[in-house]
Amino acid sequence: MGRETITIKNWPFNKGEKVKLTWIGEPFTKDNKYMFYAYFRGDKCSRRVLLNWASLHFLSVDKYYTDGRLNSGEMVETAEILDINLSGITPQYIEKPWKVRGIGFEDDYKSKTFNFKKNGRLYTIPLIEIIRAVIAPDRFTLNRAVEMDTLENYFIYEFDKNELDIHFTDLYEKKLLTSEKLNHLAWLITNPNIFKMFNSIGLNMWQSKELKFDFLFENFNIKARVLKKDNYIRILQILSLRKKRINTKEINIFHPSLEETQASDILKKKREFINTRNSDKEIDTGADGATKASDLIDDFLITHEYENIPTINKKKIGLKINRKMSDENTKEYLIEADKLRATADVGGESVIRGLEFTNLQKVEEKGELQEFIEMLRLLQKRKKIRSVEIIVDYLPEGSKFSRLKDGVTRRKYAKCIK
Repeated sequence: MGRETITIKNWPFNKGEKVKLTWIGEPFTKDNKYMFYAYFRGDKCSRRVLLNWASLHFLSVDKYYTDGRLNSGEMVETAEILDINLSGITPQYIEKPWKVRGIGFEDDYKSKTFNFKKNGRLYTIPLIEIIRAVIAPDRFTLNRAVEMDTLENYFIYEFDKNELDIHFTDLYEKKLLTSEKLNHLAWLITNPNIFKMFNSIGLNMWQSKELKFDFLFENFNIKARVLKKDNYIRILQILSLRKKRINTKEINIFHPSLEETQASDILKKKREFINTRNSDKEIDTGADGATKASDLIDDFLITHEYENIPTINKKKIGLKINRKMSDENTKEYLIEADKLRATADVGGESVIRGLEFTNLQKVEEKGELQEFIEMLRLLQKRKKIRSVEIIVDYLPEGSKFSRLKDGVTRRKYAKCIK
């Protein structure tokens, strides 16, 4: 079976024309989805293409693309492949103004790079490449990285030095329960500095609408496609990340799909999906986000090598009901009958968005959270703090933490930002 072709809908260049990707813009929100502009230079002009943020995985600067086929980029002839170990080197963050011009646009950006000096050579890596290839190398983590505190919609975890328990909700697709993706999640969770980087991306997007984070890697050993000029090495594409360490021996996975099912004729389905799957896929940026039954496009395109591989145990908690009947009230969804796809997973059926923070003075809570909120109000009175905003909500269903010991009362949480 051949590799699936991922194609951009409404490709603005002539058929057969080979165009070079020259710039990748930063994400922004449009129609409740994160989008970005990719800039391509053809034979006669440069054009920009609007894409869903998660399409970033298929793109690499200074590669050639034909007929909008994202996963068939060709390397520039002058590029080299190098093994590069920058572990233990503190980089310098460099930010410069950058302008991109083409047919019908003149866009202003900032060139953001981490610069490393080693053995008389200068290595330059764009921030966006570290996000794309290292921190968030698949669709799920890339979409979560630019959001503000939405991981708990998908899972809650417990972690000690020997075991990591991850309790997924049904919003986390069963198709994502692969060892490759679970190992990467475990790597994020069990390395505090890396998890801090991941979370700071969404925080900075929320606060300043900018893609920015601190470089907190202790080990940074990569294979990369580069352009060399004297003692200057520009890293175009990270091909492999090496010596990732997961700081636990076992990963215990809990997911609703793993539970034993019991058929029920009483409880009716509210929806059912009719899947008419095709092989090749066309990316439509105007399409709504992915649903819980979305296709799993092969988006983990970077090789990640681990020092250790923990044992993954998929566990069960109890019994779940499988509602097998449908009637005239059942809502049907036709899934991707025309081969159109969206790499976003925002705005689709039953996908929870990030919660909005509200002003602390508007929050009224009783019980154990009341004392915590009163402490925050005292904090707000300090001179250097302008405001304190807070979320108070219920933990998502689907894990053993979502209800109190009585098994009935839903557990709440509070999260604040100052």
